Amino acid sequence: MSTTTFKAGRRQFAFSLPKSADEGQRDTTGVRPTTERTVKVGSKSHLYYPWGDNNLLPNERVKLLRSNGDAQNLVQARIDFLYGGGFGFFKHVQKDGITVREPFTSPAIEEYADAYGLPDLGEVVDQMNTALVETGNAFVRRKVEDGLPIYSVKDSLIVRATLAEPTVKSYLLCPDWTDFDVMEKHCSILPAYDRNNTQLADSLVHLKPYQSGQPYYGFAQYWGEQSVHWIEVMNYIATSMIGTVKHNKNLAHICRIASRYFDEMAANSADDEAPDEPVDFEKQKDKVRDQFYQSVEAMFSEKNDTGPRIIYDECDLTMDGKLAGFIQFEEIKRSLNATELSEAYQLALLAFANASRILPGLAGVSDGKMLGGSGSELKVSANFQQFFRTARERKLVCSLFNHDVKPALKLPRDVYAGFHDILLVSDDKNPAGKENKTTSGQKGTDPQPKTEKDAA
Repeated sequence: MSTTTFKAGRRQFAFSLPKSADEGQRDTTGVRPTTERTVKVGSKSHLYYPWGDNNLLPNERVKLLRSNGDAQNLVQARIDFLYGGGFGFFKHVQKDGITVREPFTSPAIEEYADAYGLPDLGEVVDQMNTALVETGNAFVRRKVEDGLPIYSVKDSLIVRATLAEPTVKSYLLCPDWTDFDVMEKHCSILPAYDRNNTQLADSLVHLKPYQSGQPYYGFAQYWGEQSVHWIEVMNYIATSMIGTVKHNKNLAHICRIASRYFDEMAANSADDEAPDEPVDFEKQKDKVRDQFYQSVEAMFSEKNDTGPRIIYDECDLTMDGKLAGFIQFEEIKRSLNATELSEAYQLALLAFANASRILPGLAGVSDGKMLGGSGSELKVSANFQQFFRTARERKLVCSLFNHDVKPALKLPRDVYAGFHDILLVSDDKNPAGKENKTTSGQKGTDPQPKTEKDAA
């Protein structure tokens, strides 16, 4: 991966540029492309690198995520914690040997924020966070207007990298990578952002955390095959529950009928219909049997959800005085009932929560053993999630602003981009139950509260 190192005060930072594909290397999630992987933009053909074996890996994963509301809830919870209390610039001040981050603004920052209009700067940052969590990548269009970089997020599903020679020099944007006509007519291209090329007024910045074996595209946390299977399990269980709840959709009973029952019913019906005419007994028996089975099926059909369900069995007595039934309904024991299916669903949801790097209790997932659900436990979990499981994505977003926007706005050296954290506290300390903390090491450090006491 190609990186650019820059200094901020006494610290050094490495900002990953989109020159990430070494010559000849390929993603572990994709195949080595051939010369057939080309698309035309105007009259020029461009060789692009497929994202996944069929070039539709992000499209398939996001589609699967959208199929399950609980999985989406977990992924959205991670995005919520990333954004925290909002985005802005902060002045880093030393007080009693502790770095305190104070909200900072200036006419230059205000004018820069006004340049965005709607959506505002915070909305653009939220889109970056969402793209990083949902697809493992954020493709940010960078346009220079009046000497200032203005960002807008492009949907990861439409972006593909050109083949590295040996670095990625441009990105292709197409609304539908499955339709060749659309690819030929509506595909556009943007050069990859190059910090050393000041002539680039319009380019694409590729933000992604470093991952071994992924030189072209990032790989989202929940994209692993096992995590994907857990979503499929949840969807299958939800579908199965419909049949379990309605009962009619399941094979619930075996209906046993004595053969003599149809013999007698056929004889009686034949006498009633045409007592003086010869009757084909077997046909009459088949007719009676079909009528009986249709009646039973109608009785157990979902169309007959209302009203009593009764079948009458008129039979003789045996020698010992017991009823000799002609008809018997034997219930089929199910391998999974509604309660067991619900438990299996919670197990799948818990496994997906772990795979998504979100503490299960924060998204309403608990079996009563790992998280009791008390207020103090939720506060500790929420604080832990926000302080220690948001650093990587936040660092990517903030590094872009710190190395690109900060110099353009000529901000002081001790001012950096960052996020407000929401630190949950006891009600006796603060009736609101929370405090805004400007944490999340935006000088390249890990997130940390102001003092050790605040983290308690």
